[in-house]
Amino acid sequence: MTPRRAFSVVLAVLLFPLATTAQAELLRSGPWELGIGGQIGVPRGHVKVGENTTPGNRLRLHGDLGIDLSESVDLRIAYHVTAEDALRFSFSSLFLYGSKTLPRDTFFNGAILAGGTNLNTRPQLFRLTALYARNLLPPQSGGSFEGVAGVTFVYMDFKMNGMLAPTTRGRETKEDFYAQELPIPLLGFRTGYPLTDRLRLLGSLLGGYLPRVSSLRNEGGDVKLTQSHADVALGLEYGLTPTIRIEGGYRYTYFVQHETSREDDNDFRLSDNALTGSVSWRF
Repeated sequence: MTPRRAFSVVLAVLLFPLATTAQAELLRSGPWELGIGGQIGVPRGHVKVGENTTPGNRLRLHGDLGIDLSESVDLRIAYHVTAEDALRFSFSSLFLYGSKTLPRDTFFNGAILAGGTNLNTRPQLFRLTALYARNLLPPQSGGSFEGVAGVTFVYMDFKMNGMLAPTTRGRETKEDFYAQELPIPLLGFRTGYPLTDRLRLLGSLLGGYLPRVSSLRNEGGDVKLTQSHADVALGLEYGLTPTIRIEGGYRYTYFVQHETSREDDNDFRLSDNALTGSVSWRF
């Protein structure tokens, strides 16, 4: 599924509740919550992949790889254990597609990509997150302030397609960052403030960090890993019915993964400012 087709599906799902409001009013709220959403953002950052004695070039996502937009589709499910406690799970797929003509020979993962030729970037990037949330405000307050703890795991296979230079020794134009990835512990909060009977202001902050640790993998020696992650979101939620809600707003995402060993020196950094939209159903 292409990114634009995926967003068409998300928009269709977002509009579907508008046509089924009367039927939704008959539903009774339950402990489960299902949501689907998407986002369009402006990504910045870089990727650098070195191999053995060949250091990789630092390639900027926007300036060097032509990645002008980020597009994401995500699926969320939650189980409300009690009125104050919930288990939340989410899966998202981030599209960072770009195309650019290389101004000069470029080193990536031990291979030399020929200058003057076109380079297409098509990384596979998925994220799986599991969280426990507890509302710290009394129910009669009308608002919510959830303390959140959990883990997130990012699967990234950074793939590029381009012409190799005649002088290259390496032939591989991708890097499997997922092979050294570890789950990142997360801490943060989610808050909601009622503006009207149906409209709420939402905000959240979530972050995690791994200092330089062993990835428990061996590639030219023990691979040391540093990772960090941050998500900041602000938006509005509108209740179409007692069980169906739509949400829109802004989200900032920051992610870093840096791997080093006697053989590798790989670094990926992403800073993404995005507009988001979603719909959720409580049943």
